Amino acid sequence: MRDHRSLSGLSPRPLGRRSARPSLPRRLRGRTLIELMVALTIGLVVVSAVSLAYLSTSRTARYADGLSDVADTGQAAMTLIGNAIRQAGFGEIVGSDMTLGPGDVNALRSQTLFGDSAHLAGCSGFRFVDDTAANPACAATGANLNADTLFVRFQGDSVIPPAQGALTDCLGVAVPQEPLPAGHLGLTRVAARPMVQNVYFVQDGRLWCRGNGRPTPADAFAPAQQLLANVEQFKVFYGFDDVRFNGGAGAASASLRSLRDAAFLNGLPAAQNPWDFVISVHVCMVVRSAPSKGAALSGSTTFTRCPQTAAEAGAAGVVVAAPDGAVRRTYNQVFVVRSRSPASPREFLP
Repeated sequence: MRDHRSLSGLSPRPLGRRSARPSLPRRLRGRTLIELMVALTIGLVVVSAVSLAYLSTSRTARYADGLSDVADTGQAAMTLIGNAIRQAGFGEIVGSDMTLGPGDVNALRSQTLFGDSAHLAGCSGFRFVDDTAANPACAATGANLNADTLFVRFQGDSVIPPAQGALTDCLGVAVPQEPLPAGHLGLTRVAARPMVQNVYFVQDGRLWCRGNGRPTPADAFAPAQQLLANVEQFKVFYGFDDVRFNGGAGAASASLRSLRDAAFLNGLPAAQNPWDFVISVHVCMVVRSAPSKGAALSGSTTFTRCPQTAAEAGAAGVVVAAPDGAVRRTYNQVFVVRSRSPASPREFLP
């Protein structure tokens, strides 16, 4: 009898022992749970970093886009207003051969070409009753705490243009020739002169200007036109020479400037011509990005608001938060009234 083991050539398997599983190549093996968790964590970190970088870049781009909406037009409006303020009260002495004397009823103004007209005026939180008046009065209703009104008048320089002035109003319309006032002094070299008159105010969130450009003085003033949209604040304060206004004339070193608002100046006796002692004008304007673009940024943004009082105007700016995400830019600049800054008008008296 043959041995079964010799025929098979195999030794019998031990009872109770399982056969070993064949080994697979490494490339065919699966991933362990720990490896999957580590890979998932690294992926989440990378995605988070990329998302944050994208959001930061997008936020910066939206901010820059919103800021560009207001930067150019806002600066242009401030330049236009500032140029008019610097010329406020300018009169072409060359054209009238003015000579001051004891009988000069207008000597307090230091020149006679304005007659009884104002060269500078304003309202704190109100509009003028009549934008076309030569001596405008402030209205008693329609207050807007964030918006003032500014009146500027000067003579266009028709002798040596454009060294001092312009012959057009704030809307670019040519102004008419106005006759010299009846009380002017000196030899009359010109029968009339171009007088520029601009009134700046805010209405419906827009900065407007009404100029006096028209064919002849007998024609009606043209309606006001918009200079800048999305204006939230327009505040004006005045550098006032208290010392000389109260009779302390003398050396230039005796001058003491204080910051006042239009309500203070309008409350002084009109017979003392308080606006003649304004030597500088402080203009603040806040412009926001266009609402049509929606919120430029998520969350709140901060900006420096315009001062609400003369005391605030002389202190550091107040930073406030805006929850709507719109971009805002604050323009705050001081303009010197050139015809009033060198000396007191009363020093021109004989």
